[in-house]
Amino acid sequence: MYPLIRRARPGDAPWIEEISRLTWEGGDYLSRVYGEWIEEGNFFVIELDGRVVATAKLTLMPCKVGWMEGLRVHPAHRGMGFARMLHNHIMSLGRRLAEEGKLESLMYATGARNEASKRLGLSTGFEIVARFWFMMRDAEARGNVEEGPLRLPDLELIPLGWRFLRRCSGTPEWIRPRSRSYSFRGSGFFAPLDSTIFTPSDYDSLLELVEGMERAASGEGSFGIMIPEGRRDLVEELMRIGFSTRFGHEEPSTLVFELKLH
Repeated sequence: MYPLIRRARPGDAPWIEEISRLTWEGGDYLSRVYGEWIEEGNFFVIELDGRVVATAKLTLMPCKVGWMEGLRVHPAHRGMGFARMLHNHIMSLGRRLAEEGKLESLMYATGARNEASKRLGLSTGFEIVARFWFMMRDAEARGNVEEGPLRLPDLELIPLGWRFLRRCSGTPEWIRPRSRSYSFRGSGFFAPLDSTIFTPSDYDSLLELVEGMERAASGEGSFGIMIPEGRRDLVEELMRIGFSTRFGHEEPSTLVFELKLH
């Protein structure tokens, strides 16, 4: 049977959960969001012999950006071209939406050591437009932290977990219902609803916010922060207080790719 690309359905749940369980040693977020993605639309799977073997999602974001995410292939079916099939399918959808005036670019993020994902993007016209360090630490501090207004950092690309949003007039309104925001010691930070990856409202105040982030993540075991490439000074400071990166801190661990559609 030939592979079939189709929209994901609720009945695909067991296969999607299996793919998620076998990705990143069980630390994948796909299992937490696929139900919402099915309802939202533009979530696709490859079906082969009656089973779902790969997934991919296109999320419409502010500034006429289409965010490509959730590209996963079951380990037993890797190396068969399924990732490229879904990547190209999402690109074709993006171009159709660009013709309708709904999109101007496609973007996605991947790990700096994910050679397959990097090759896929570069071979299809994407360029690396930003780099971030992803730093993590155990959450040990206890206590309360107050909710507060959403305040965005002064960045052209704003991290929201593993998504990165371009700054424009619609960005705060898009982020607000999808995030939790906090106030701590005169500044603030926020994170996606389903994540403890935090973004400070002011990176100059980050070190003062770490305790608040740790409190907000209490019970979750650990928390993370996305640090833009230009703030290596913060990377060094965070390393001194117990933060680490998965692959060392010599180079940023997360790459953001973009393809202009016009």
